[in-house]
Amino acid sequence: MFSTFGSRARHLTGAVLVLAVLGATGGCSTESGGPATSASSDDEVAQNATAAIEKLYGDGTFVEPSSTGPEAQSGYKVALVSSGVQSPTGTSMANGAKAAAKLLGWDFSVYDGKYEPSEYQEGIRQAISQDADAIWLYSIDCPLVKTALDEAKKAGIPVFSQEAADCSDVDPSEPSYYERSLEFVEGDFIAWGEGLGAAEATWLLSKLGSKADIIEVSNTELVITKAVHDGFQKAMKEECPDCKVTTLNIRLADFGPVLQEKISTALLRNPAANGMALSYDDLVTSGGAAAVMASGRNDSMEVVSGSGYAANIDLVRRNKGQDAGWTYDGAYEAWSAADMINRFFAGEESVPSGVGISMFDHDHDLPPEGEGWSTGIDYEPVFKTLWGVS
Repeated sequence: MFSTFGSRARHLTGAVLVLAVLGATGGCSTESGGPATSASSDDEVAQNATAAIEKLYGDGTFVEPSSTGPEAQSGYKVALVSSGVQSPTGTSMANGAKAAAKLLGWDFSVYDGKYEPSEYQEGIRQAISQDADAIWLYSIDCPLVKTALDEAKKAGIPVFSQEAADCSDVDPSEPSYYERSLEFVEGDFIAWGEGLGAAEATWLLSKLGSKADIIEVSNTELVITKAVHDGFQKAMKEECPDCKVTTLNIRLADFGPVLQEKISTALLRNPAANGMALSYDDLVTSGGAAAVMASGRNDSMEVVSGSGYAANIDLVRRNKGQDAGWTYDGAYEAWSAADMINRFFAGEESVPSGVGISMFDHDHDLPPEGEGWSTGIDYEPVFKTLWGVS
């Protein structure tokens, strides 16, 4: 889900993960003391958060796709340029896109960006040389590929984005390069990311209430993870202004032993911390969970992240450094993006996708062992009926 400069982090979603450097503030941590404390049954903060988070279990805000719209517009040549296809996110999305494109009758190709911006541009240029009717970008922010996008514009080829920030999103003085961008239940890509961060905050408060003392592990180098950070901070201030939040800012270059060391240090400096929020799954599997386990505080700390991949689900199931997370369904999102492009070919307006936000934890919605999370909404028959295919 979230894409990055390299394979150390996906997306984040896959995040991974949509890269546009906005600048990050320095990390901070403060000394604190005392035992970790869970919320009491009469804690109003916990009660309000619990009522809110209950609505995000199951399918959460996910809804069925629109059942009205154009039939399949076949015969078009569509080129998908993905930030990378090796991750669970990239694989799920690419497979979903291929299945949808086949039903729509498109001449469809997939270019693997290998999580390298130079490859993203090469993919766009190949699509231009092949006279594609549309270029579909997945998890590739406009600033990274602006030169190639200028070339696509000159060639008159529309570019569509899924999980990516337009240049005008990053800098309002810049023009928009994307013909259309996938809309989520929560709104645009950034609004969806803010919703993910808010969901993390609400889940932690449902467990810890007004006694929450949280370490937020954040990477604001990415558009999407900055949105997660902003949503988390806003929700904490609104839902529990007196709760303590210590933000540890990390960089993409920190993944691995350095990341684990930085989180371990934050845990040492904040002995009373009873919660931890990490922007997305790779922060957990690339050092976060190991740091929590090594600290000996796994059973006294609630840890939330994303995004429902099998590895993270396994950590939650086995109580090994993660307790909850938000979810991601790359296939449903890909079908929705294909529908967005099909509507353009038919000369019709886009509609919001049914992709939203949901949460899972050790008590709710764990999929079968070895599997990642997927929505319970049976979206494929809806799209097939809409497109008039089988």
